[in-house]
Amino acid sequence: MNKIVFFNHYHRGDLLTHKEFIRQLKSELPNVTFEYKHFNHPKLTRDLDVPLVGDPKDLDHKTPFYQDGDTLYVNTWIGCFWDIFCEHGGINMNSLYHQWEKIFAQINAVFNVDIGMYEDKEEYLPSIDFSRFDVSSINEFLSSNTNKNILICNGPPQSGQSFADNMQQFLEPLAQKYTNINFICTTKFETSIQNILFTDDIIVDNEVAESRAPWETRQKNNCDLQEISYLSEKVDAIVGKNSGPFVFCETKNNYMNPDKKFLSFNVSWGPAFQTGQSRPTETMSNSLAYKCQYDIVSISDINTLTDTDKSNISNSLDKLAASL
Repeated sequence: MNKIVFFNHYHRGDLLTHKEFIRQLKSELPNVTFEYKHFNHPKLTRDLDVPLVGDPKDLDHKTPFYQDGDTLYVNTWIGCFWDIFCEHGGINMNSLYHQWEKIFAQINAVFNVDIGMYEDKEEYLPSIDFSRFDVSSINEFLSSNTNKNILICNGPPQSGQSFADNMQQFLEPLAQKYTNINFICTTKFETSIQNILFTDDIIVDNEVAESRAPWETRQKNNCDLQEISYLSEKVDAIVGKNSGPFVFCETKNNYMNPDKKFLSFNVSWGPAFQTGQSRPTETMSNSLAYKCQYDIVSISDINTLTDTDKSNISNSLDKLAASL
């Protein structure tokens, strides 16, 4: 065996949360060739320096491992370890760590090595090499801005992690009250309020268009998640719903920054909900020794926000803005 091919059939956040596990394997297996197969934009795994060689359409999305000749195929989707996903209450560092314990064990057995995982789970919080991306327009915005900034990841989550509402009903009265704060949203809506801004208007990707293989043509040409992540490390606070952009804000730099403030709206389910706890388990912050200020608001009905949900969202946003 001399090659490992990682593959993932699903969303963009999956490709970020596994980065540090893959980086460790690359460093400890210098004589092994690594490749990746996924359906998303090639920018998402660029700074891993693992070649993207196609999509995984010919591989089963529920199968954790394949062996074919001298190649081991490794499925990085947490859903193929459904028992682990359910045991730890969804996607969080506990479930990811447990998943990769299984993956490391398989690699150790196949390659006859003994690679151990880092004891501190915080070591697996992802980092992005922003020098590999164009962030000049963000720097230009920040240099000319005197307001406090809150990044609002207000798009709809892809897997039912929270409500789909774009939060306009909550943000407009908030922005009118706190005129010294920019509310920077990742999903656009029509508004005339001057301090509601949008990442689409701040982030300008000046990269020369990459040549695109036929299997990539079904993907969107734009992908600004790395740039959103860079912006998140420069703002004062981050609000989200466990959607892709919010996941890209959950970097090691942000989690270990005592001045950074997070506000996460999460569906109430899993072990925390079943045992009557108020803190949902499906958040990367679960059980980590982070240094940032991380608040979670449980959402009881993601399909139709209840009056209680709406009140909790409004009050928590107001509390966050007032604290800056």
